[in-house]
Amino acid sequence: MEEKYNIGRGVLLLIIFALLSYIFTSMTVWTTDGKYLFVSRYLRINQHNRVISGENFAPDQYRFGSYYLVENLFKFIPFEWLDENSEELSKMLLSSDYWTEDKKGMIDSYFPLAEREKLVSDLEKVIEELVDSVTGKNLLLNNALKAFASSLNWQVYLTDPATTALLIGERLPEDIKRAVELSSDENRILNGHITARFFFNILTLILLYGFCRVFSSPSESLLSTVIFQAIMPLTTMYFGWETFHGAALFIGGLLLIAKRGRFYLLCLLMALGSLFRPDHMIFLSLIYLLFNLESGLSWQKRAFILSKSLIAGSIPAVLTFVVSRFIFPDAEYSVDLIQFRYNMTYIWSWIYPMIFASIPLLFLREVKRCGFFRKTWFWVLPFIAMNFLIARTAEVRLFTPVIAFLAPLIGIGLQRFFPGRSMENTAIE
Repeated sequence: MEEKYNIGRGVLLLIIFALLSYIFTSMTVWTTDGKYLFVSRYLRINQHNRVISGENFAPDQYRFGSYYLVENLFKFIPFEWLDENSEELSKMLLSSDYWTEDKKGMIDSYFPLAEREKLVSDLEKVIEELVDSVTGKNLLLNNALKAFASSLNWQVYLTDPATTALLIGERLPEDIKRAVELSSDENRILNGHITARFFFNILTLILLYGFCRVFSSPSESLLSTVIFQAIMPLTTMYFGWETFHGAALFIGGLLLIAKRGRFYLLCLLMALGSLFRPDHMIFLSLIYLLFNLESGLSWQKRAFILSKSLIAGSIPAVLTFVVSRFIFPDAEYSVDLIQFRYNMTYIWSWIYPMIFASIPLLFLREVKRCGFFRKTWFWVLPFIAMNFLIARTAEVRLFTPVIAFLAPLIGIGLQRFFPGRSMENTAIE
């Protein structure tokens, strides 16, 4: 009976996490990947192709893991994502069948034909006055310029939006046209990245729930996980392809450390995570050291734990060195490496991180009640310092590891403030 209950609970959790991930992923399609309609799509597709060809800027070129996953796996998964604005624009520019009488009527309702004709009339007067002011008394030049302006037939482009839109679509450069055409192979790449985001979002939530379960009950763990997902929309202003890839593997590392899993698995996980966020993975070695280095240990055991931590920490460092010096030596940083001055003077570099971390910070006092957090919390300080030094902290996705680390405290703290009671023991007011 207990086994059947656990299976049912697992299925329920998977459904909840999949739905939350689908909602978030769909939102990022509209707010991030379609922010500037087909311009965003073109830039995203171009970035992918540049990484695959090894021509992208640093450090994005060094985080090539998510791009190769899409190139070799996720772009072949036929999972569609709704983006009505981009789809509408694509049909407007590329399909004459789109321009039915109903569609033209809708344009007329927003921008009536009478107003368009008045605009044409006003522009004709402006052109005549401009030509007269330029040509002066030269009637021959005056008539020639007015005839040339009239021959352009520009009036049609204002009075007939269908002709204008289709002409623009026809004249688009070929690579941009492929970005506009949602059924193109290039957009299959973009869909692959979005599908990968969905998959790794689910994986992140599953692993985070498992990490929370080390310290709290199933209901508290689910609450912590749901609140973590509720915070994540703030990351969409500057959302990276690798955000959930790196988060899932970082949380996997936290879970291994908290459950005292095998060290070689932690090393393998850090090596894999270094393909996405080596700057985050290196802090798992510090967490491992802080958790295992206890005061009562002999100096031999202390040295052994320290050496294991150094080995783990060297994995992302060595991989980054190899990738930057030997695999992609020509990748250059698009901005200055040191961003400290920028962060000190840009107000949103302070406001956004504070808002992003505000809910977990409300329950910071719970750190004292749990040995794991009491031992390991210190890693957060150098992590924050690193991001203020070499990153732009308004891009709050950078602090996702900190939010994931503190997430279990949310459920524990809320349970203390709102202790659960069964319905029969709850007075109905």
